[in-house]
Formats: sequence, C-alpha cells, structure tokens
Amino acid sequence: MTDVMTGPVPTPGTDEAVASDLALRPSARRTLVERAAGLLDRGPSRRSFLVRTAVIGSALTVSPLRFLLRPGTAYAAVCGIDSACSAGYTVFCATINDGVNACPPGSLVGGWWKSDGSGFCCGNARYYIDCHSYCSCGCDSGRNFCGEGCRNCSCGCGPGGQCDQRRVCCNNFRYGQCMQHVSCTGPVWCRVVTCTPPWRVPAWACSTTSAVDQRTNAHGAPSIEDCTPIGSKFTALGGQGSFLGEPTTREVGTPDGAGRFTHYTGGSIYWHPDTRAWSIRGSIRDSWQRTGWESGPLGFPTTDETVTPDGRGRYNHFLTPATRIPGSVYWHPDTGAWSVRGAIRQRWEALGWENGALGYPTTHETATPDGRGRFNHFLNTRTRVPGSIYWHPDTGAHGVGGAIRQKWQALGWETGPLGYPTTDELTTPDRKGRFNHFVKAGNRGSIYWHPATGAQAVWGAIRLRWEATGWETGPLGYPTTDELPTPGGTGRYTAFQGGHVYWTSATGAHSVPGDVLAAWLEGGGTTGPLGFPTREPYRDSGGLLRSEFQGGYITRNTTTGEVVVHEGAG
Repeated sequence: MTDVMTGPVPTPGTDEAVASDLALRPSARRTLVERAAGLLDRGPSRRSFLVRTAVIGSALTVSPLRFLLRPGTAYAAVCGIDSACSAGYTVFCATINDGVNACPPGSLVGGWWKSDGSGFCCGNARYYIDCHSYCSCGCDSGRNFCGEGCRNCSCGCGPGGQCDQRRVCCNNFRYGQCMQHVSCTGPVWCRVVTCTPPWRVPAWACSTTSAVDQRTNAHGAPSIEDCTPIGSKFTALGGQGSFLGEPTTREVGTPDGAGRFTHYTGGSIYWHPDTRAWSIRGSIRDSWQRTGWESGPLGFPTTDETVTPDGRGRYNHFLTPATRIPGSVYWHPDTGAWSVRGAIRQRWEALGWENGALGYPTTHETATPDGRGRFNHFLNTRTRVPGSIYWHPDTGAHGVGGAIRQKWQALGWETGPLGYPTTDELTTPDRKGRFNHFVKAGNRGSIYWHPATGAQAVWGAIRLRWEATGWETGPLGYPTTDELPTPGGTGRYTAFQGGHVYWTSATGAHSVPGDVLAAWLEGGGTTGPLGFPTREPYRDSGGLLRSEFQGGYITRNTTTGEVVVHEGAG
C-alpha cells in the first residue's frame, strides 16, 4: 500500500465519504483498514470488496472509519438514481466538456478502476479514469491535496438540465496508479471512461495494478458512446493509446445526416452505413478536409490510413455513397497529400497506382481551362519524371508522361493543336520509341519519341500522310521536328528521318523522300521553281523513282543514285 495520500480508502466507483476531522498517520490508517477488513470480510458485501481492493495504493480520504462502516450508497445509473450532485459521485468529463470524453486542460490522470463485462464496452471491461486538478502552489507539509486557492477548478455540480449533475472538483481522494511522480494534486475534477486499458496510454503513465467494481457497470452519461461503430473502432485501434489520442469532440452526425464522426487529437473516425467506420489522420486528413470532408467529391473513407507497397507513402480510399464513385488520397514525403478519383483514378490504377510510371499525385483532380476536362498531375519519385492523366467526356482518361508530356505542355496542353490524349503512352512496334495519340475537334494528332530524335508532334493532314506511308516503320521513319511553317508561310511541313512531308491547301500533304530532298531544297524548295509536291513518289515507266511538284519533277536512278531535276516538264 502506497502512502502518498491522506484520508480513508474509497471504494472503486464511489466518491469517498464525507470529510471529517479525523486525521490518521499512514501506519494508523493501514491498521484501521486491516481491522475493518477482518470485521467486514465475512460476507460478500460492498465493504469487503472495498477492503480487498484498497491495497492498490493511494486512494485515501480523511475519514476512513466513517467511510468503511457507514451504510452503502446506491450506485448511480445513466440518468437514474444518484445522478444528482447530492449523491456525492463525481461527474463524467463528457458532461462538462460539451460531450468530449477527455480530461479538461490543466488536469492530470490520478488513477483508475474497471468493471468487467460492461454493456457499454460491448461486453468487455470498461475503465474509469479520474482526472485531478493540478496544484499551482503546492500542498502543505504532510498533505497530498492542495487547498482551494491552489486548484484550477472549483467545487460545484454538473450543469443543470442534464441527468449527470454529479460533483465537479469536490472529492479529495486518489486511487494512485497513474502519474505517481506527482504527489500533490487537487480533487477529482471529473471522470473519463474508456474501453482501452489505461496502462496502454503512455500519456497517462498508469500501472497495471487493478481495482474492480462490477456494480459500476451502470455508471454513465449521455454522449459517452463506447459500443457504437465509432467507439468500437477507436477501441480496436488502441483507444487513447493509439495514434488518435484523446477525443476532441463528442460523436456527432455529419451534415448530410447519414454518417457520424468523432475528432481526436491525432485524427478522426468517420462512419457511414455504406462504408463502415474508418480512421483518417495527418496530411491525408488535412487534404481531405480541404476538399470538403465527406461532403466533398471524395465522400467517406473506406480504409484506414495504409502504407503503400513501396513503404514510403500512405493512402486512404474513399467512396461517395450517393454516386458510388471511389476516390483516394495518397501521400508521399516528396509530393504531399493529394486526391484522385473517378475515371482518372481508375486509369491510374490500371497503370499501376504509385508503382507505375506516373508515380504519386501532385495535384487534386482539377478542371481544365476549357471547363470540359479534368486532370491530375503526378511525379515518379524514383525517376523524378512528372506525368499527368487527362480526362474528357469524348476521350476518356489517359496518361501522358516524360518527354512526350513535356512536348505536349510546350504546345499548350489540351488547348494547343493536339487537344486531349486518346491513348496512354505506348511502345512503338519496333520497341524503340514511345507515343501518345491525341484529338482536337475531330482532328487527330500524335507525339512520337525516339532516343535519336526526341519527342516531336505530328497532326492533321501531315499525320494522315505519314500514317499512309506506314508510320515510323515506313520509309519516313520517326519525326525529327514538330509541324512548322514553310518559308513564305503558304504551307506546313514536318521533317522525318527519311524525308519531309509538306502540305499546302492547293496540293494537300505529300512526302519528299530523303534521296531527292537535298536537290529540291537546293533549288529553293517550296519557294523555288518546283514549288510544293503534288503526289507521292512512284516508279515511272523507265524504272526511275519520280517525285512530282507544281513546277516540274525530280527523278532518281535507284541503281546509280543519279538525281535529275526537271523544271517545267509534265
């Protein structure tokens, strides 16, 4: 028995007899308790239980004899008997903290007892935690409780109009299993209840020395919700000893009326009948809050915060019950926490989530400038290569990354000549290049990348001509420039590894192969006497490769390599 308090030993769950003038030394108190135990332990009475559990330590009041020998007091029930201040019991903290089941600021945990098989804790043990006032000016010599002038609470009763009007900051006693390094305290301010063993809460610094009173099973107050889905989830995660810590709100309904939540010092638990109860915390919770909590586009969480397979990130999944659209918030130390949802999330999942080429999100889903599309940007944290997924109702959601994305960005993203992507980044048939296809107002475009040429854009009529020649596997190979204006600005062209494709409204789009290109350009190209090409190269009756232009033609002998320019000839 620890002699850190003064006064008689209280029974667990009761508040400690009325103070008297009797004051005993620790040794005398111990002898008195032991003698009382011998007298009262002949039957299964409240007093015998008291004496058997009194040795847990420092729960002593100033009148041991009167307390031990007086007739028993009925135990309080929720909104029932002995819920009034005159009954002498201590109020529950939730009653005076606007429903928050936590010790008030400026108090400390002094001890605990439990009742096993509590209906409040789904049939498990329920723990009662005493929150004591600190002493600002210390205790007098030989006393372990400070006077009224040193306390940060005042003796009184719980608020009127509520069933739990028990005593506040009146009862001077202490069980003593917690915060034993603090020997001088004030009275019990109020009581917290939990389904979590108090010694598992580091901040409370409690021992496992137990006090049990089964007759406190009925003690409670409105707003203390242990066995709701949220309460059960809180307990399963470790209660106040978990990352969630102490509650900062009571359990309340969400604005839509369909769900419920409780906030804690380290996060929140949200429940909806379609999603169940899940925890959310930290940067992911902050990001979700910025999107509008459960009323925003993500809806309710459907997982706890979970570690990503690479071990470096974290995520929660979500669901909007009304639309059944899933969403997620992913966090990484290099990117922060950002949300992904709907079709963009579905595409990102298909591409391998954060382990795919795109990596982690770096933005929320955002509307495009034209108001018709949506996008998320991403970052591959291993390669430091950025990527994006863009969605449009006519094209769906597709990923763009690396050099191709950089080229698309330089051309104006979806507002440029290419429009929205219609494919993810794909590998070319020769396995050496990469490409994305795009569309804008019905006109098709592409960006092709090759290590020898970089990323270049091709669109419109020139792209159609290149497609007709066999894409990059045809004689032209990969593009080496974007589409550019011709000298004089009357046409457009794109350079390829094996030649050029030129377009003007008068002739359409046609290729000039590399083996005649030099001679044509030397003669002035589109501004020279030959002008624009008018048809695709072909073999004439003499077996020569012939390219025709507005002002003549050029032939090439494929055997000798001789190139001849014919001006003005048909």
